[in-house]
Amino acid sequence: MSGGGYSILESAFAKSRTRSSWNDWLAHAERPASDHEETKIQRAAATVTGLITNHAPLVATNGKIVPQGSYYNNTNVRLEADMDLRFHLPGIKTVYAAGVDEQAADAALGYSATGPGFQQTLTEVRRELGKILIAKFGSANVDTTGAKAITVAGLESRADCDIVPTFSLHYIEHIVPTGEFFTTKGSCILGQGGLWTFNFPEQHYANGVAKRGRTKHRFKRNVRMLKRLNYELEAISAILKRLPSFLIECLVYVVDDDLFLDDNNDRFGRLLNILMRIHHLLGDQNWVHGATEINEVKFLFREGQAWTVDEAQSLVLAAINRLVA
Repeated sequence: MSGGGYSILESAFAKSRTRSSWNDWLAHAERPASDHEETKIQRAAATVTGLITNHAPLVATNGKIVPQGSYYNNTNVRLEADMDLRFHLPGIKTVYAAGVDEQAADAALGYSATGPGFQQTLTEVRRELGKILIAKFGSANVDTTGAKAITVAGLESRADCDIVPTFSLHYIEHIVPTGEFFTTKGSCILGQGGLWTFNFPEQHYANGVAKRGRTKHRFKRNVRMLKRLNYELEAISAILKRLPSFLIECLVYVVDDDLFLDDNNDRFGRLLNILMRIHHLLGDQNWVHGATEINEVKFLFREGQAWTVDEAQSLVLAAINRLVA
């Protein structure tokens, strides 16, 4: 198998799909991981969690294991058997909105610097994680060089697993009329190069669940369809590179609920209409400027993201052309 699980034979036959065969393909593509793949994912998570919770230096940090990513958000597809775990540490990174008086905010909210710094904590935690993972799985199966994550390669009975040390993020704004400070809580990663990445996984999860409920469960099914199409488009060289699953989930999320609820259409028709709507939105510069991720906190197309508007538009147009060819 190649290209994210698509054989050369499947790709060749896929060139002549009818609408009926597309609906059959999409019915398969919308499914989450198989029972076998789910067992591998759960086994990976349980094994790594067990190692961490039984290693005294890591227990002493008061860090907690938290799942994240496609599996946690229920948007993973078949042949995508991996697990992302956060080792969430108790330190708080404070970030202030423009115009906020940092000293006044710290005094009002009770923030003060205590304990070792973020870099020292991260260095010690990554060292201990690498030590126990290499002892269990062998150095050939553990990559500790990643900027953010330590990766354990999946063996026959386990899925791949990424372990990312994280800290709490508090983004502080000043409510001028009342004089109060407002805090939005998230999660942050300090990369090995010293760069911070800010995420809001709890808001992402809650908003995704709500969208799923409003759309007869079709939101996440359409995410999986487009993710599988993303694999296929890469396999047949219709796009330059496969785009991140997170971006695909965010693009499908922004689509109006009623397009998912169109019972007068089939899977093919609903997905095509969803793609057309995304294409329209990506062509609106005002919308692009204000677009947010699923968490509805962080901007989707601002500096620091691992994708561009042009790349997103190229994927959407390639997907549309693939369906209607």
